[in-house]
Amino acid sequence: MCRRRDDRGVILIALLWILTALSVIALSFSREGFVEVSAARNARDLSDAYYIARAGINAAVFQLLEKRFTPRVQQLELDQPPDPLDLGRVTGTFGDGSYEVEIQDESGKINLNFVSEEQLRALMQVVGIQQPDSDIIVDSIMDWRDVDTAHRPSGAEDDYYQNLPVPYKAKNNRMETVEELLLVRGVTPEYYYGHPERSPDGSVIYRYGLSRCFTVYSTSNRISVNYAPLYVLMSVPGMPPEAARMIYERRQVKPFSNIDQINREIGVSLGPTTLPYLMVEDTGVYTLTAAGRRGDSRVRRVIRAVVSLDSREAKRYKVFYWNENVPNF
Repeated sequence: MCRRRDDRGVILIALLWILTALSVIALSFSREGFVEVSAARNARDLSDAYYIARAGINAAVFQLLEKRFTPRVQQLELDQPPDPLDLGRVTGTFGDGSYEVEIQDESGKINLNFVSEEQLRALMQVVGIQQPDSDIIVDSIMDWRDVDTAHRPSGAEDDYYQNLPVPYKAKNNRMETVEELLLVRGVTPEYYYGHPERSPDGSVIYRYGLSRCFTVYSTSNRISVNYAPLYVLMSVPGMPPEAARMIYERRQVKPFSNIDQINREIGVSLGPTTLPYLMVEDTGVYTLTAAGRRGDSRVRRVIRAVVSLDSREAKRYKVFYWNENVPNF
């Protein structure tokens, strides 16, 4: 009798172990299935977000073309306040998703091939790049584009770049794309693209990237007050920070039609040190940064393109640059 009870106890314990093992296996399969479903959903959302972002680029180009090539008389008859294109941001929907496109005319950026060392150092300060990183970046940019092989105190030439894990030579010539900055000593992806940062009060702020401040497509060292980011305005030689803010805020309501309006209408006096760097003209070349999202998904896809509006082209525009791997900040 005692032996039977022992046998039953052993069988019961064995069954409990088997049930436990089956439960663990079932839980494992359940978790794997959840991970696979989540991965498939994210892949779908990422793919959809890509096409939504592309739709945003196309929509922004269409609106820019419509605005630029609409007869001037017709535009005046509409008598509308500044539209989203003037404010540099277009939003819309595509399918079951939405896009947001930031528009920057290249005339509002600093030309990398003309910028002075003084303005470079001012820009590093206002975008929050501290020393010694700012000194390294400024000296290295000047070394990258000059024609000699002598490096500045914090700069770099072939002797630095040839010793990198993947060696290459300094350009020692004009920059052909803004993305060349990623090859310059000291310019990290975070400095180039921008990055989120936690402020002292715990909130998350976004640090503006150098890619938003520079261009190689303008033809002078002047910048348009109607399109320049605040940081670019603040970097103009002799520009008081408060004057830069007033110009930036005023142009959000009504773009300037001439430079004289700055001194006349916003109550600041910009002198001969500053005014030669400013203009109101545009280039017809735009950087479009489109972020696409499917429904309420947290997955976004960001595409950046540089396009030139040109009525001589079959499509009336030309793409100079296309990047589908922009960080999703």
